[in-house]
Amino acid sequence: MSYGFSVEDWEVLANALHRHAAENEVVKIEQTPFGTRYVVDGPLSTPSGRSVNVRVVWFVEHAETIPRLVTAYPLKRR
Repeated sequence: MSYGFSVEDWEVLANALHRHAAENEVVKIEQTPFGTRYVVDGPLSTPSGRSVNVRVVWFVEHAETIPRLVTAYPLKRR
């Protein structure tokens, strides 16, 4: 919320997460018994105009092609 996202306009966050996946590189790929997990780190553009470094994890189940969001959280500053 402090970065300008809101519950009412959840689509703004969804679009930002999709852009994040398209604009940043996958830093880790893990095969699991259920499918493949993709970890993407990088800056996320926000409605407030600030950028925050986040990790977003996506999962693609076996025999599927559409990734599902698992989690997204800010990375600690170095």
